[in-house]
Amino acid sequence: MAARVRAARRAPRAGPGVGVGASGISVGGGFISEWGCNYSRDGGRLARMSQHDVVVVGARCAGSVAAAVLARAGRDVVVLDKSSFPSDQLSTHVLFGGGVDVLKDIGAFEKIAARDPSYMQDLELSFDEEVTVREPWGGPVGSTSNYVWCIPRPLQDAVLVETAREHGADVREGWEVLDVLWRGGRVRGVRAKDPEGAIHELHAKLVVGADGRRSTIAARVGAWQPYRASKNGRGLVFRYLDDPRVDTRDNATLHQWRDGDSFCMTFPSAPKPRLVALVMGPASDVARARKDPEGVWEEFLRRHPGWAKRIEGATNLSKLRSTADVPAYFRPSSGPGWALAGDAGHFKDPVIGNGQRDAMWMGHTLGTMAADVLDDPGALDATLRRYEQARDEECLSAYHFANGETRIQPQSPVLIALARKAARRVDPDPDLSDVFQRVRTQQDVLPVRRLAQGLGLAVAHDLRHRPAALPATLRGAVEDLRTDLLVRAEARAKRFRSTRLIRGSEHPGWTWPAPPRRPAATVPETGAPPVAAAAPVPAPPSVPAGREAVVA
Repeated sequence: MAARVRAARRAPRAGPGVGVGASGISVGGGFISEWGCNYSRDGGRLARMSQHDVVVVGARCAGSVAAAVLARAGRDVVVLDKSSFPSDQLSTHVLFGGGVDVLKDIGAFEKIAARDPSYMQDLELSFDEEVTVREPWGGPVGSTSNYVWCIPRPLQDAVLVETAREHGADVREGWEVLDVLWRGGRVRGVRAKDPEGAIHELHAKLVVGADGRRSTIAARVGAWQPYRASKNGRGLVFRYLDDPRVDTRDNATLHQWRDGDSFCMTFPSAPKPRLVALVMGPASDVARARKDPEGVWEEFLRRHPGWAKRIEGATNLSKLRSTADVPAYFRPSSGPGWALAGDAGHFKDPVIGNGQRDAMWMGHTLGTMAADVLDDPGALDATLRRYEQARDEECLSAYHFANGETRIQPQSPVLIALARKAARRVDPDPDLSDVFQRVRTQQDVLPVRRLAQGLGLAVAHDLRHRPAALPATLRGAVEDLRTDLLVRAEARAKRFRSTRLIRGSEHPGWTWPAPPRRPAATVPETGAPPVAAAAPVPAPPSVPAGREAVVA
């Protein structure tokens, strides 16, 4: 040790920012101990420093997938998450085929398949106990995942963490990220606290915020406020139970009932015979369900007789879980040395259950695009912007689809007329299911010509069975067509971070909470952008106001 100290004392004394102490050398405000460890000062405390290629904040769907892809490419990746795994996360759980494809690519599929999950191979849609459409799931070109999974988050997320580690990522559980580090106008890493309370500075070429809706990284880089958003209309109430039909075809089917203005679903889960039974009615249902869980559950069973019959005889019921306030949004998701993935950057209404699929897509796409350009800051920044643009193009149609589904109103007579026609098929191919599975967009599945055909069928049905409803059918069809044409035009325009709201899709009434507070001992470094004030942040003048709930 004495030799090390003597060597340190022989180090150059000249030059700006270089000094020598009794226990080591300070360089530019940092500190090299006699043991060779790097430290910096943080509010009077020593913060241990380390250098990496990428720091990923958040180890769930987006974060672990991004880490696995980057580490597989030979990059030095550290993942920080405040949770310990396995741990639960409020979620709809459904994983569509695109997400399953990602699990296969990174080597997580076999681990989950070994837990005896149900494979949902069909979709069954029921409209007011009158029309029922059943069809198989399709898959994108080249995909082998023409089915849907529903994996409990403690199981799934633990497998994702394990897989990231197998690829070489250093996943650190129980770590709290306090701030980002800036140098020369770029994010250069994060300051974090380990489970023992020690402060660390992890320097990196890229910081990925995959830390959910209340993203610390989004707040610290100035991207906390969405540039567009839409208020949800539906609440979410669900529980787990043992499937009374585990040995039937129903256990291989995702059922959805649309009765009046309320939706409900069953998702066969893992391990068998577990099943998720879920209701998405008006958001006001949630407050009542929290006050009187079993009483409101009985009300749901009366509201949805087909759903009640499907789960009749179920045992081993869990407690109810719920959330009422889940506005959809887009945040700015790329900048110098940083990017957001998963719910940190974009969230759509959970009514279509695409959140996990999209989070995995984002993590995989970001990791794949960034892996080869990390050593070139200019190329990296351009790539991150292309990633954000690709994310928007991938998710925009589904965002508008979900905004339509979250409206609290009876189902469109045009859609019911098209479903009535589809129900007559003898050996159906994937059709409406492609929209949920993201094989095709809503606009591809329902081109204007088909919508016009559906309107003709709806008008004929009204004239025969309910002539008084015809004016409302026509008004609703005109409004829906206008919205649909605007969505098509936006998709063609491919505007980056567009704030042009689409009437009929994006719903007013959302607000945004204050960002997470920066710890008092953490001082922003020179070059950091201003951070939003601690008071609630109002929406921009062009965006209606609404309220957020914390849901992954």
